[in-house]
Amino acid sequence: MPEEYLESLSEEGRASFWRQSLENATPRTAGAVAVSDDGAVVGFVFVGPADGDPRAQRGELYAINVDPERWGAGVGTELLVAAIEALQAAEFSAADLWVHAENRRARALYEARGWRSDDVERGQNLFGVTVPEVRYSISF
Repeated sequence: MPEEYLESLSEEGRASFWRQSLENATPRTAGAVAVSDDGAVVGFVFVGPADGDPRAQRGELYAINVDPERWGAGVGTELLVAAIEALQAAEFSAADLWVHAENRRARALYEARGWRSDDVERGQNLFGVTVPEVRYSISF
């Protein structure tokens, strides 16, 4: 994401976005939050049906974020495990995710947990910014 976009984000705006997303979630959607020993949120994951279609046969990992200060501490792995458990509980047998094409750290994490790139690419418009993404998939 462009630096100027990231700097324009406000805590209140992001909290409002996620509150609305969770309140208006489609069926078969779930999320998990990772919390530190002192009660601080250090990461989250959000999953559901592919493309937000509750009739979809495939699931999708919509978002996963970990506090950069916690990178390498296993938080991302724990969240991916929770995501897969939620997708399986929603009776999906496979799932997709989209990741920024240049995000090598995230791609390595996904690959270590069994996700595989199928070399499908897209330019995703996220909050007014076009982000180049590549698709990863996994079967359960």
